[in-house]
Amino acid sequence: TMSAAALLILAAASVAPPPALECPTLAGETLVHIDIFDGPPEEQADLAPDATMRPSAGKTSNIWKLAAGARGLFVTCGYGKKLDGPYSRIETIRLPDSVQSCRADFKNGPAANELTLTQFGCR
Repeated sequence: TMSAAALLILAAASVAPPPALECPTLAGETLVHIDIFDGPPEEQADLAPDATMRPSAGKTSNIWKLAAGARGLFVTCGYGKKLDGPYSRIETIRLPDSVQSCRADFKNGPAANELTLTQFGCR
């Protein structure tokens, strides 16, 4: 039989999102949207990018410069067909406290606000 301590650890592990530097790859799902939060996402303290670059024609990149505080840094990963939803799934990851920056790369669409997320990662 499992000890009470082992059960407690399992219960805690299922609540806290896994530390990761990128969103999980889900079979059959396309990552379309990310938000970075200072503290748990339910506190709604989402962080605006520190810089937006256009590395080449038709591409846009958002850069976040990060320093984890006591509450931790979290990312919500939205999966679906379009940046603005609806999302078929949302996964949350906790960034490791050692993270220094994140970058989201987008492909520009025909309209100025039509962006497609192509890559997201942190380091």
